[in-house]
Amino acid sequence: MSAPTDAGPRPVAVVTGAGRGLGRGIALALASAGFDLVASWTSDESAAAETAAQAGSLGARTSLVGGDVAAPKTADRLAEAAIDELGSLDVWVNNAGVSFLGPLVSTPVEQMRRMCDVNLLGTFNGLVTAGRAMSGRGGGRIVNVASDLGLQAAPLLAGYSATKFAVVGLTQAAAMELAPAGVTVNAVCPGTVETDMVLAEQRAEAELTSSTVAEVRRRLVAEVPAGRLCTAEDVGALVAWLAGPGAQHVTGQSICVNGGSIRH
Repeated sequence: MSAPTDAGPRPVAVVTGAGRGLGRGIALALASAGFDLVASWTSDESAAAETAAQAGSLGARTSLVGGDVAAPKTADRLAEAAIDELGSLDVWVNNAGVSFLGPLVSTPVEQMRRMCDVNLLGTFNGLVTAGRAMSGRGGGRIVNVASDLGLQAAPLLAGYSATKFAVVGLTQAAAMELAPAGVTVNAVCPGTVETDMVLAEQRAEAELTSSTVAEVRRRLVAEVPAGRLCTAEDVGALVAWLAGPGAQHVTGQSICVNGGSIRH
């Protein structure tokens, strides 16, 4: 895929879970890099609309598509919006995710099922749809948002870690299968980013450990050699690089962006 230029049409990226947190950071980084955007949302259309408005201020055309990524038809609608409304499909970012923090032995099966549905099946659906479409259009880039907990598990997040380990496995297999068609597939593995999801995890951990949210946060920061937590902008910058010309020979990789908290 060539770099975006002012001379021709902008390439198009799909970002799932684009309403807030990592999804918004990724969407805005891609808009800044010259991409038009299809932004997916599940429960909060207004948040996705705000992402689209910010991307529009950066020059991006946008399309909003609602739906649960666990349903294959949602991925089909995202691809249709990219190709039929915006004219292309060059990058697909499987970002939507959910978590549950608690001891493994008391994790409700409903929570485990939902993490499998969104984190694993949602990524699978996006991979299948994007892989088919891109293979027939000369190639493209797929980026799966995993986690550094998909490379090294942590207590109280066993189910979440399991689904993110699975995303890394899907990434590697898909990269080998799709490389002959010119499609790269990589995973980004963020450390702790204080999204709504992670802030909820901090509150849950504080309650479980009879500590405070501030104490939980201090522990998380202390585990990062760089001395600060990851940000959505850090993750967006890595995704934009993987979507750009400098990463054309990078595939099958799981790249941490975590300030050194987990080495891989």
